[in-house]
Amino acid sequence: MADEELSRSRFEAVFVKLEKPVFNVVYRWLWNTEESRDVTQEAFMKVWNARARVKLETVEPLVFQSALNLAANRLRVRRLRRFFSLDSVANERDPGQHADTALETEQRRAKVREAIDALPEKLKAVVVLCEFSGLSTNEISQTLGIPPGTVGSRRHQAMQQLETVLGPLEDAS
Repeated sequence: MADEELSRSRFEAVFVKLEKPVFNVVYRWLWNTEESRDVTQEAFMKVWNARARVKLETVEPLVFQSALNLAANRLRVRRLRRFFSLDSVANERDPGQHADTALETEQRRAKVREAIDALPEKLKAVVVLCEFSGLSTNEISQTLGIPPGTVGSRRHQAMQQLETVLGPLEDAS
């Protein structure tokens, strides 16, 4: 498959395979459903528009890389405009859930969002890709342009920082 052309049917297969994992990664970066959908679509369009220069074997990491870059840019713009707010995430509460339980769940979600957002960007990118993209360590390495060992060490460092803030991570789900 080396150097195969990125045809429409192959790109559609990549889209079907990666749409949800890319959205999940972007959502954990932006914490906004609509913005995450826009960034996900924009990332795929960016790769499609560059298809003449894209190799089939690198298209998946490229989609994630484009999505992360676009999400980081959006977040920078949002922060510059002072519109960034952790409270903007929609409450996804179960209608049958008691108010006390719903409040605890939302407080826990907000605490996790704060902890992830507080990570340095290089650690945040690794932990979000590791936990929500379904990519292998080698694919994450390609996506971020870092050695696979660095992916592992950054993930470990990010998880330690999250555990320091959140306590044992099994309880923070």
